Amino acid sequence: MNIERILTVDPAMGMAGDMFSAALIGLGVPASVVTGVMEHVARFLGSANVQAEIVSTKEGPGVHLRTELEMDGPHLSASDARTYLEAAVREEHLSPPYADFARRALECLIAAEREAHSSGQLDVGELHLKPIGIVHTPYHNEAPRQPQKDAKGEFYVELFPEFAAGLAGVEAFSHIYIISYLHRASGYSLTVTPPWQEGEKARRVGLFASRSPNRPSPLGFTLTQMRRVEGNRIYTGPLDLFDGTPVVDIKPHLRTLDETDFGNDGWLADSDHLRLHKEGIPHHHASEEAVLHEAQDILLDIMGAAKGLESLEVSLQNVVCLTPVSVGGGQVRFSHGTLPVPTPAVAAILKRYRIPHATGPVDAELLTPTGAALLAALRPRWRPREMGPEGKVAQRGLGLGSKKLELLNGLRLMLR
Repeated sequence: MNIERILTVDPAMGMAGDMFSAALIGLGVPASVVTGVMEHVARFLGSANVQAEIVSTKEGPGVHLRTELEMDGPHLSASDARTYLEAAVREEHLSPPYADFARRALECLIAAEREAHSSGQLDVGELHLKPIGIVHTPYHNEAPRQPQKDAKGEFYVELFPEFAAGLAGVEAFSHIYIISYLHRASGYSLTVTPPWQEGEKARRVGLFASRSPNRPSPLGFTLTQMRRVEGNRIYTGPLDLFDGTPVVDIKPHLRTLDETDFGNDGWLADSDHLRLHKEGIPHHHASEEAVLHEAQDILLDIMGAAKGLESLEVSLQNVVCLTPVSVGGGQVRFSHGTLPVPTPAVAAILKRYRIPHATGPVDAELLTPTGAALLAALRPRWRPREMGPEGKVAQRGLGLGSKKLELLNGLRLMLR
C-alpha cells in the first residue's frame, strides 16, 4: 500500500522558484536530479551551470541553488515558453500529474504577465508620463492596426479640464497627431514576427523596425482629421485606439513641414499587406502574444520543481500552505523599470487565486512571480500558520534565497 506523502509549504518569508527547488533537495531529492533537469532545460535558452550548496543556519542546514545562465536576452515569448516546456516534459518523461503542475505554473505566469502589462500603469522607473486626457472610440475589445476610413461610431479626445485651455487655436488645423500611451500593450520582445505572417515562412525583424504596439515605452502616434472642438473635447476622424486609451500629447499637423517627398517602405516595400493598410481595407492580423519578462530562469525553476515533486512522490491532491504568505515590501528594480512590491504580476496572481497574504516582514521582494505561480499551481489548502502543519512532520527542507536580510531568507517545506 502506497503511503500518501503530504507536503506543507511555509512561505513566512515568501517564496521564489529557486528556493522551492532548493527546499525539495532539503527534503531528500538528490541534488543531481534537480540541477540536472534545470541544466537540461537551459539548452533551449542557452546554457546553465546549476550548483546546490549546503549552508549552515540557526535552523539547521539549508540548501541554496546557484545558477549561472547564459541566454540571448531577459525576455521569452509565451509560445516559445510553451514549446520549450512541452519538449522538456517529454524528454524528462514527467508523469501526467507533475507535467500538468508544470503547465499550470507556466500558464499562471503568462496570464499574470499579460494582465500586469495591460494595467495602464504610467510610472516606468525614472520616467513618468502625465496623461492629459483619454480617447473615446467604439473599440472596447478589438481595435484596428490603422484608422479605418469608413469606421462607424464617434471618435473624440476628452482632455482633463485643467488642460482644456491648451486647445485654443487647434481648430485652425485640418489634422492633428495624437500621442497616446498604449495601456493594453502586453510586454515586448526585441525581435517580432509581423502579425499578418504565420507559419514556417514568417520572418522575424527587430522591434524598432516594426510598428508593434508592444514596446519598452508603448507610445502610439496617430494622425487623424480634426473635425471640431467642443469645450474640452476634440472630435476627430477614425482612430486606431481602444476606448479609454490615455493621451499624453496632441500636436498639429503642418502640411508645409510634415509633407515629404523622400523615404521608402523598407522591408515592407513588396508587401501586399501594406497596400491593405494604405487603402484602409479590413484584414486579418494574428494576435500578438504575452511576453515573459526576467525570464532567465522561469522554465528552469518550473521543471526543477516538477521533477523534485515527482521524485518525492508528493500527493498533489493534498498540499497544504501555511498563511499568510509574506510578499515583502518596498520596491524592486527590473530591466524594464522600478516596480512596487508586490509587483503587478505577483499582485495579479494573488488576486486571481485568492491567496491569503500580508506585506512585510521586511522591505524586499519576498514573493516572486515564479514563486507565486508555483504556489498557485500546487492548488493548496490554506491553513493559518498558528495552527502549524497537519499531523507529524517526518522530513523538513529549507531552501535559501540570495538576499541578505534581517530575518533568514528561506522557504520551509515539510513532509508527513
